[in-house]
Amino acid sequence: MSSGFAFGDPKPSPDNYDTFNPKDVFADSGINVAAVPEAIPKPWRTPSTMTLDQVIGAAAVQTIQNSGSIVFHCLGDTGGVKEPAHQFAVADAMTADLANNKGGQPSFLFHLGDVVYYFGQEVYYFDQYYDPYRDYNAPIFAIPGNHDGVMYPKETAKYSLEPFWNNFCTKTPAHLLDAQGCARTTMTQPGVYFTLDAPFVKIIGLYSNTSELVGTLRGSGSDVQQINFLTSQLQAAVTQRKQGDQRALIIAVHHPPFTGSTDHFPSAAMLKDIDAACKQAGIMPDLVLSGHAHLYERYIRTVGASEIPYTVAGNGGYYDLSGMKTGKNGAAPKPGAKGTDGQGNPLVLMAYAESTFGFLRITVDAKSISLEAIGVDEQTGKTSSLDSFTVDLVKHTVSDAGSTGKARSAAARRGDLPEGATATVRSAVRSAAKKKTKRGRGRR
Repeated sequence: MSSGFAFGDPKPSPDNYDTFNPKDVFADSGINVAAVPEAIPKPWRTPSTMTLDQVIGAAAVQTIQNSGSIVFHCLGDTGGVKEPAHQFAVADAMTADLANNKGGQPSFLFHLGDVVYYFGQEVYYFDQYYDPYRDYNAPIFAIPGNHDGVMYPKETAKYSLEPFWNNFCTKTPAHLLDAQGCARTTMTQPGVYFTLDAPFVKIIGLYSNTSELVGTLRGSGSDVQQINFLTSQLQAAVTQRKQGDQRALIIAVHHPPFTGSTDHFPSAAMLKDIDAACKQAGIMPDLVLSGHAHLYERYIRTVGASEIPYTVAGNGGYYDLSGMKTGKNGAAPKPGAKGTDGQGNPLVLMAYAESTFGFLRITVDAKSISLEAIGVDEQTGKTSSLDSFTVDLVKHTVSDAGSTGKARSAAARRGDLPEGATATVRSAVRSAAKKKTKRGRGRR
């Protein structure tokens, strides 16, 4: 690895969250504030880009290149408030997957935001970040979610995202007191929005600000620095492709452009800003990854001749999973349902899982992206495939491997999209079910 970085603890240890301070576990859940768009911290390096070899070293990156593909994990909305067992179970499953070389060893975890609930406070970084991933021996990159950036009246942070910045955006790797002895060092992202250049893939990570309702790429006062960054990075990708660099292009943003969640909304204006930048640059992403809605969802959007998967992976550990909005007569949505994206482009709901925590395992090679949504059985620790698909990077088509039963998948069914899944904000129905799980053994 590159000098100065440390990831997992040298000796694995059993979970122990039963001794957590109850006040810390509930993490100021009684505070209610009205979120407002916050200023976006400017990157400490321009352009806000980094390469994987800066973290794991040139030799490790060359090994990945020689293998013919890269594998990485992805998930969002992990902060284990109220019921930490969910987050720990998913973290343990990903750690076990690191040791399983079948299909390639994952090189890193890309977090889709909401690392720490409810206000991203520094004091909760041990309970919700360092301790759950203490045995995960790989780098963790992250974009912030709304809970990482939202402020409240007695906030000790000097500015929005200060704790996130201190843990993910330092100029050199450092051991923080927040880690309470865990080996993991800080990450050296140049900003809260950034591009990660790795073998076979370019990931553009964006920050969609603090609203619980819909995301925006604009900062306070309609600051467009991030939109300008996105446009320039897309233009750079076009130039690279003309020069023979055909790596996959992934956009990651916390708020989902599309969701049918009972508790969340699609982000129409944010999608238009992303689309405008793509149109200006002359390129569309091969895959879009989001969190925020606390379930797994997959949509396929067709733009021109290209099929683009939009995947929601907000089931990474936050205790309150979301359901899907129901249609007339309370009927559950049927994957395979067709609609439009609010702009006239075809949109199809391909799969969803609303009662299972889990993570994504993504494999990228020179010609394809393969994504598997993995569910975690919290009692046994066993994993199962919820959904899987492959993106053909040459034909820009998606082949659907479907689900194994725990997720509802397309399976040749047809119907209407769930109300509100497309880029139109509608009133949501709160889910009455509160998911709970038996607490396990612990360490601290």
